[in-house]
Amino acid sequence: MRILSYSFETALHLSEPVREHDFLLRCRPKSAGGQTVLSTQTVVTPDTRLLELTDGFGNAVLAGRIAAEHDEFSFLSAGRVLVDRADQPCEPAHPMYRRPSALAACDEGIAAFARDAAGRDSADVAGDLWGCVRRISGALHAAMSYEPGSTFTTTSASEAFAQRRGVCQDYAHILIAALRSLGAAARYVNGLIVGDGATHAWVEVHDGSRWRGIDPTNDRDVDDDYIELAHGRDFSDCPIEAGVFRGGADQRQELFISVRDQSMRV
Repeated sequence: MRILSYSFETALHLSEPVREHDFLLRCRPKSAGGQTVLSTQTVVTPDTRLLELTDGFGNAVLAGRIAAEHDEFSFLSAGRVLVDRADQPCEPAHPMYRRPSALAACDEGIAAFARDAAGRDSADVAGDLWGCVRRISGALHAAMSYEPGSTFTTTSASEAFAQRRGVCQDYAHILIAALRSLGAAARYVNGLIVGDGATHAWVEVHDGSRWRGIDPTNDRDVDDDYIELAHGRDFSDCPIEAGVFRGGADQRQELFISVRDQSMRV
């Protein structure tokens, strides 16, 4: 059990003024799944009214609109979260998490990789599910090279696996596709991790009773170092920031992220 303080700011610099900017933010953690939000605040610049929503996956969403012209857009989310992954609640897994999705569909190459790494097929994977998860994660970690800029947010699991290069989003999509090919329920999670100055992505697998996290990029179990922001079938279900605006501006994005252990100060 740990108390983590986090500060997450994204600044979007636009090459020319835009207007009628509609956006959705999944930058605020929610009390669920082994974490309890103790405090949180969100500031958007330019200032505008924010509507608090919950999407179809249960994620906290902030929706807003900036009608006036602007060439800068930023949001800051900060707060404190009590994390206790050992206290993960029991809950069922929706069948959609066993099916292929847009960015986490399996091909024969990924399916064969999953069978070889797990040492079994879908007929008996349930008897050693977490062992299979760890073996596949370890094999994927060894097979892939972490290379920023080698993929895009629209890159599929098949495309990333074929080139054996990618970032945390790609590692997560490939592992999800592999696990689903063996009949497991798996979902995509994005969030923050202690000591990392960027957003991160990992995987949760349903063990028959509850969701358990695995981080294939670092090949480790998800523990109390992690703060979840949102989850879905794959990245396309739960981007942290999405928006549209009127105008033809080019965009440049900056991130400022800090996650620290505050447990000793309780």
